[in-house]
Amino acid sequence: MTSSLFSHAPDPEPQQGTAAVADIVESCTVPRETEEAFSGFHEYLHLWWPAEFSTFGEGMHPEFEGGSLTETSLDEERALWGTVREIRPDELLTMDWFLGHSPAVPTTVELRFEPQENHTRVSVQHSGFGRLPDGLEVRDRLAGQWRNVLQRYARFMGAR
Repeated sequence: MTSSLFSHAPDPEPQQGTAAVADIVESCTVPRETEEAFSGFHEYLHLWWPAEFSTFGEGMHPEFEGGSLTETSLDEERALWGTVREIRPDELLTMDWFLGHSPAVPTTVELRFEPQENHTRVSVQHSGFGRLPDGLEVRDRLAGQWRNVLQRYARFMGAR
């Protein structure tokens, strides 16, 4: 036995944490009360979501159903975009967002609907990119997409 009075346990292995990748934060203002603004996003997504930011492209139909956000193709194929974690109508919608990655490693999308006189400020915060192996690349690609999605939504809701 070669124990020493001054021996100690080996240094622990470094923790494998998440890389620091900034969140995406975008917002828009729509000329609607919060109830209509929320409904326009949650109930009528299929009328304004850009086909170029979908799995199946033209003719696709995204919708919230049974606690999930799915997309259906013209051929009735389905893609799961995310699952709803928390919903407070007219105020908050938080989802696990899958990005084509395994549902075991989701990112998080949080939408907030905040009243402002006769308007509603809608903000999106997309976080959790550090958990993905290509998180910085994914974040950079999605930053412009969220901006475009909110612009399309705002036009649908009557913003100029």
